[in-house]
Amino acid sequence: MDKVLFFTDSHTDAHARIYAGVCERARSFGWHVAEIEYARTDRSAEDFIRLWRPIGVVVECSNLAEDLNTKAYSSVPAVYVDPSRLPAGETVASVRQDPLSVAQLAFDELVGLSPASFAYLDWVSGTQCAWSRERGQAFAALVASSGKPFFRFGGEWSRADMVVSQHRIADWLKTLPRPCGLLAANDVTAELALSAAELAGISVPAELAVVGVDNDRLRCENTSPSLTSIEPDYAEAGRLAADLLKERLDDPGAGLRQVVFAPDCLVRRGSTRALRDAGVGICEAVERIRREACFGLTPADVLRDIPCSRRLAEQRFRQATGRSIGEEIVEARFARVFELLRNPTYPIGQIVSESGWESESYLKRAFKKRTGLSMREWRQQKA
Repeated sequence: MDKVLFFTDSHTDAHARIYAGVCERARSFGWHVAEIEYARTDRSAEDFIRLWRPIGVVVECSNLAEDLNTKAYSSVPAVYVDPSRLPAGETVASVRQDPLSVAQLAFDELVGLSPASFAYLDWVSGTQCAWSRERGQAFAALVASSGKPFFRFGGEWSRADMVVSQHRIADWLKTLPRPCGLLAANDVTAELALSAAELAGISVPAELAVVGVDNDRLRCENTSPSLTSIEPDYAEAGRLAADLLKERLDDPGAGLRQVVFAPDCLVRRGSTRALRDAGVGICEAVERIRREACFGLTPADVLRDIPCSRRLAEQRFRQATGRSIGEEIVEARFARVFELLRNPTYPIGQIVSESGWESESYLKRAFKKRTGLSMREWRQQKA
């Protein structure tokens, strides 16, 4: 079986999804894919290529700390995913995120909160990541069209000294006209912004609404408040990379193409969900529903934790969210259904157990009533 190597800096959530997409397509091509984490080895790419003799390589290189060394992969056809530090004037076959699509999702989410200003927080200072720079430029262009002021962090921050970095960003946040809508380069950066806001005494989302990118669920669910994030279709990036490599193998003389992939969706959480006249108990109830709706949560479970009468709790909840508690639970379950359906390899028959519905037949009826389509038809339309 022909072998393809997938080089990545580390097996993070986003990179794992790219790898999964490469593997999915590779199976249909009759390839075997081996992952190499170059951050965890002292060996060069050339050493692994000589060892495995692959027919080609896919290189995930979004977080390089230095310029991409394409010569290391020049002995075989190569495709690069998010080449963040490509030497000037060099062209490669690549798959990149579409910065405008990412920025548009963030802008649409934030503008609905009627902010007085917008801001962008770049990825680690000095890394010269093209994806972060382009994402910020696209967001700035959208803000300019709205006529609102735009601010971009002009200082430096480093993961090596998060204490100093948090203070620098906190000082910057204090200068922004509030309420402010902030897009962070990714979820790590957004988590830093949330911590800096707490340090500065800035309320989220009332004074600062924050959107991250990557939808790293473990990180997003455990920030305070939980983090709204854009989920790039990383699996599609992997599939596109494998397709591009197949093109290069089938026609070695073809030109070096660059293709882009769009985000899958925005997952709304507490960092942008401004609830109308909601007390602490209602905010906590909304967060609990979002976390536990797919695990058998009932309206009665939620009502027990709201410190007032059942009738008053229902009234306050509807006033804050526009829905009853039961309707909010249904919305959360539908959100999980749509999320699972976007994954073309996830079995439809398993979705009911993962999304908290009473039975498969009940879910099918509710889905048909809501969308006018069966789940299989919906998935085919979104493919």
